[in-house]
Amino acid sequence: MPRTDAVLADPRLIAAVERLGRPAVKDAVVNAQQRVRQGEIEPEDVADVALAALPRHATRLRPVINMTGVLLHTNLGRAPLSPAAVDAVAVAAGATDVEFDLASGARRRLLLTTP
Repeated sequence: MPRTDAVLADPRLIAAVERLGRPAVKDAVVNAQQRVRQGEIEPEDVADVALAALPRHATRLRPVINMTGVLLHTNLGRAPLSPAAVDAVAVAAGATDVEFDLASGARRRLLLTTP
C-alpha cells in the first residue's frame, strides 16, 4: 500500500490540491487506498483512481445557457460578468495593495465615497 504522503506528492495530485484544496484530495486518496484494502484496485493505481474521483472544479455550480428570455432569471444566477469584471475578480482574489501605497511603502487610508 503506498503511503498517503507519497501519493499526495504525485504532481497531478499537487495540482489538484491547488485547485480543490488538500482535504478533498486527501479524502480521494484515502478512499482509493481503502479500495486497495478491499481488493478492488491495485496499489499502483491509487493516484489514478483518486484523480478520477475528484471533481474538475471546487464548486458544484455549472455554467448554463439562459434561454428563458429573461436576462436576470433568479434561478439561473445573475447577469454574467463581463471579461473586465472576471479579470478584476481574479486579481482581487490574490494579495493586493488595498491599504498599502506601493510608491511610498506606507499604509494608506481607504476612503469610501458614495456617489
